[in-house]
Amino acid sequence: MYHAHAQSVSGFVMDAETGEVLPGVTIRNQFVVDSTGEDISFAARNAEIISTTDMDGYFSMQIKPGLQLLVFSFIGYESMLVPLNGDTLSAQLLQIRLMSNMSEMDPVVISGSLYEKRLSEESVSMVVVSQRIIEQTNATSLSDVLLKAPGVYMMDEQANIRGGTGFTYGAGSRVMLVVDDQILLAADRGDAKWNFVPLELVQQVEVIKGASSVLYGSSALNGVIAVRTAWPTAKPQTTVQVYHTRIDKPSLAEATWWDHAPTQSGIQFSHLQKFDKMDLVLGGNVQEHASHLLGQYSSRARMTWKTRFHPEQANGISWGVNGNLMSDREGLFFLWEDADSGGYKPFQGYLDTVTSTLLNWQYAWLTIDPWLNYFDDKGNMHYFKMRYYGSDVIYSDSTDGDAWLLNLDYQYKRSFSRGGVFTAGAQGYYFDVDDYDVGQHAGISAGVFAQIEKEIWHRLNLNLGVREEFYKLDTTAGAAVPIFKTGLNYAAGRLTNIRLSFGQGYRFPSLVERFANSKLGALSIFPNPDLLPEYGWNTELGVMRNIRRDNFYGYVDVAVYLTEYFDMTEFTFNFYPGLGPGFKSLNNSRARIGGLEVTLKGESEVFGNTLSWLGGYNYIYPANITGDSSNLDMATFAGNFLEGFSASSSDSSFLASVLTYRFRHMARMNMQYEMKRWSFGFDVNYYSLMENLDAIYISFIPGIVEYREGHMQGDWIVDGRVGYKLTDDMQLRFLVKNVSNRMYALRPAKYDPPRSFTLQWSVNL
Repeated sequence: MYHAHAQSVSGFVMDAETGEVLPGVTIRNQFVVDSTGEDISFAARNAEIISTTDMDGYFSMQIKPGLQLLVFSFIGYESMLVPLNGDTLSAQLLQIRLMSNMSEMDPVVISGSLYEKRLSEESVSMVVVSQRIIEQTNATSLSDVLLKAPGVYMMDEQANIRGGTGFTYGAGSRVMLVVDDQILLAADRGDAKWNFVPLELVQQVEVIKGASSVLYGSSALNGVIAVRTAWPTAKPQTTVQVYHTRIDKPSLAEATWWDHAPTQSGIQFSHLQKFDKMDLVLGGNVQEHASHLLGQYSSRARMTWKTRFHPEQANGISWGVNGNLMSDREGLFFLWEDADSGGYKPFQGYLDTVTSTLLNWQYAWLTIDPWLNYFDDKGNMHYFKMRYYGSDVIYSDSTDGDAWLLNLDYQYKRSFSRGGVFTAGAQGYYFDVDDYDVGQHAGISAGVFAQIEKEIWHRLNLNLGVREEFYKLDTTAGAAVPIFKTGLNYAAGRLTNIRLSFGQGYRFPSLVERFANSKLGALSIFPNPDLLPEYGWNTELGVMRNIRRDNFYGYVDVAVYLTEYFDMTEFTFNFYPGLGPGFKSLNNSRARIGGLEVTLKGESEVFGNTLSWLGGYNYIYPANITGDSSNLDMATFAGNFLEGFSASSSDSSFLASVLTYRFRHMARMNMQYEMKRWSFGFDVNYYSLMENLDAIYISFIPGIVEYREGHMQGDWIVDGRVGYKLTDDMQLRFLVKNVSNRMYALRPAKYDPPRSFTLQWSVNL
């Protein structure tokens, strides 16, 4: 046998187009012929990753003598084969340039498994909304962006995925918000502040549909909204965007309460730049929003920054401090006066005598996020993150409150030589709240988790995960029993993937749900300190088919799913004995939701120009098992599921057993046509009638019955836009939302905006 000393080889790996260094690139030795002529197949000899690039894209490794082939591979890039002769190596740095093969049709996602993989390879349903759609539609808040994702809708700024959430008025969330891998839910309300997300820096938004508590803990019961913001590339980039919106008169002229049309204006900027050993990201946003609803408005300003340091002397280490600061003044509208001429005026029964609105809040929000990543030379990856999230609020009656939390997060990842990734971590936060509405409270939430993904058979990947969670509020402590997730993804062909998944979830109630005691004039929000945590599970079978034919590229995704909830919390309106009329959070439902979803995404060449689209259709049968226990029988439930697909909204006997505040049918489509310097686009959204409401809500609120009678067939909403590139770096757009000027209310007793006109100008400097 031939014996020789190993040789050292080092170099950098970068993006071939931008020159950006690529951390985490894996390097394998695929095949060797040693100096004696003996073949050595490392695949047959349990070959492993021999090196991984650090945060500077740098690698250094030892290789055996002889002819060999190094394989450089990275998600989103074409693998590169580099032949080397270990006998004749000279001391030089290799420059490896990888070509990107990323596509919006099968993008790289991270949130589904906490590491980079293709969307088609995921075992859970996900959809990605790109930065391009955000800019095209002049989205001014993350809540606007979510309305582009099939199967998702917003109700009073509460995200709802596949009917998993009813009406909670922002008190707690079953959907976890994650920004750059860190949770962003408020300590007091347990809700997501969509306006606080730096939309001007967003690269893409990933929506996970279904219980995801194993990876993300409490509040991921219904899914996860994961936002990824951008880092600089080799070339500095500065973008400025300005817009102005004018709201038209409603179709019912007598409902117009204003003399001068309400307007909305805003400006935002972003700057991304790489320095020698530092990356810098800056973003800012200022907006003034006057609403079509009397007394509702928003005036806010936000500043965001990100830093990334990777000093030369700290091999494999990068670190930084990110932050986000926002000031916001807002007035909130709750219920209409009636469904006709008073549709955009507040119900006098709850009108604040000073401000003529439900609430007039002044907010200040702040996050400070130190972080550190360490990639060692053995292929181990360590991620340390910390977040301080604080908020202060002054209410319209001059009472105030403050809340803060301190979050600590550690994740470990390891890729194995024969494929497979192991991920584990620990996450916890301490929170402290002193608020006029909920009182003084403090507590801890902490959890540990582990997940492994491995190919168990040819083209069949298995994902397994487990989590244990601990929660303490004041002097009361509790723990969630270990919860599990499992998933399979089978590559049935070059363009077809079949997935099957099961995941458990849970949610501890927010402080507002348990302790809030607020007056809304004649109405109230009552506390419920005995509110229990809710929990559940989700399972689904899905097929994703990529289509690549000539000038057509896209995918069709079809999924059927089943979700169960126990001790489900609902924001319930009633006349409570000894208290009066108002809302209270109650554990009043066990629910079973079955659904079918179809997602379409694609791009094609039409008349020599590019047409792109993202849309889909979602049907659910949201059975209230507490109200109709016959749905416990799966055969009965399956029959009702099929019957519900075509049941009329007027079939009150059938629909009485469904959960409140849900849409049975939803459909949406976003399309964009690019023609040289011109672009044309439209959005179409359909919502069927929200068939079941709290009975007392219908009888108490004026105009509900009349409104529902006029909207039995649901609502079609169409938006349109046209754009023109003044130069290669400057764009002008004109947008019309609610083209038909339809009067519709996705949340009962609160009209959505009438037709509006927007002029948007953006420039890349």
